[in-house]
Amino acid sequence: MSVDARHPSCFEFEGRLYVVPSWSGHGVAETRHSLGADESTKRRGGAGPARWAGLGALVGGSFLGGVAATVWRVDGLWALLLIFVLGAGVGAVLAVGTRTIFREGDAADETTTVRPATGPLPRVEVPWDVARAAPEDSTGDELVLWSTLTSRYREAREALVAGGGDDDRFTDPREAGARIAEWESAYRTASRDYEPVARLLGFPLP
Repeated sequence: MSVDARHPSCFEFEGRLYVVPSWSGHGVAETRHSLGADESTKRRGGAGPARWAGLGALVGGSFLGGVAATVWRVDGLWALLLIFVLGAGVGAVLAVGTRTIFREGDAADETTTVRPATGPLPRVEVPWDVARAAPEDSTGDELVLWSTLTSRYREAREALVAGGGDDDRFTDPREAGARIAEWESAYRTASRDYEPVARLLGFPLP
């Protein structure tokens, strides 16, 4: 029982799992594209033009030099060196041109399959423990509900714990009491809503 980026409503971005709500009206690919390229995508961007040019020069020079020595029977050192340089130049140009053609083709495919977005589209982060505990047949909207209630409960608990540790010696007692009452109320509400989710996913009850 687990859910990951293979779920039809989910995707992973920069080490976090997100789910796209059905009410957003957007697809998973479109939503992910609206966030930009993550670090893994940047690392997979491929070799730069300098590396392509160097590899093309090596292959082109070696090929043309080998042809000159074995087929054309060129035995002069300077002549072979000149032919190698010419082959390297041609190979470098061809390699860079090939790289440009492929990258333009990939960019065109991405443009036609994913509509450009003006900003990040609606999505909900799924805590990894929620994803691991969720049934495999969970719907996207169920993941949205469970993730929202779980995150809200944890945030309310952290706010209550952190707020209770504040030094209120120089704060008006009535103001401090109002703050604590607000945090306690938010925690009670979040705990009540989270309890069914905790029972369903097997988490400790609040």
